[in-house]
Amino acid sequence: MKVDLIHYTGKGTRDEQWYAARLLAFTKGTRLNMTPAGLDKFMDMPLLELQKELAYMSSTIASSWEFVDVVFAISDVSRACAQQITRSRQASYAMQSQRVTNMSEVTCHIPDTVPKECQLYYKMTLSASLINYQKLVKGGCSLEDARGVLPMNVHCNLIAKYNLRAWVDLVRARDSMRVQGEYHDVIMRMKKEVIRTWPWVQTFIEPKQAKAIALIEQVASAMPVGEMRTNLAKSADLLKKETA
Repeated sequence: MKVDLIHYTGKGTRDEQWYAARLLAFTKGTRLNMTPAGLDKFMDMPLLELQKELAYMSSTIASSWEFVDVVFAISDVSRACAQQITRSRQASYAMQSQRVTNMSEVTCHIPDTVPKECQLYYKMTLSASLINYQKLVKGGCSLEDARGVLPMNVHCNLIAKYNLRAWVDLVRARDSMRVQGEYHDVIMRMKKEVIRTWPWVQTFIEPKQAKAIALIEQVASAMPVGEMRTNLAKSADLLKKETA
């Protein structure tokens, strides 16, 4: 499996790492005059000031996050995993077609979780399906009809485009051990690719509970010692235990 970030808002500009962040900050600044000149202000904003804007944005209404995009090429994932990715409709997708592509040389995904005593039978079943597919194609069966015997775990490729809001929601929801292994691996590789390109995006990915805890502790630390401060500290601790 391979996941590549092939395009993103700001790619090819003189400031690839921060262009999208500056655009985000501009779209959030609706109290300002929404003109090209206003955008220029954010394009020239000092990084320290911009980072403060991003920290605020990551904890408030997420509608402005939709103005920046990331596009991934996801290669050699099972068709089953591809269906998991696309059925949520959180992105725009383009998937390799089995109807017009000869899949005779395709490979298959074998999950690491298949028990050792079942692995041979698993591989034999996949192999038999592929052999039968090849026989059908050679016998004159149309690719459209022959694809019906292909197993769900044949590898395929797809392109997926997310806006930042949809992608962050996806990462937060799927960053769990309960998510099927292959799908989880795809999300973690997406996450690695985006953070490598946009290190500032980490604050957007952080779970909402963690942000709430940080805000409560910030308010509590600014208060004089007393019952209210103690209660806020206890509230933060309760949230920590809930998310542990």
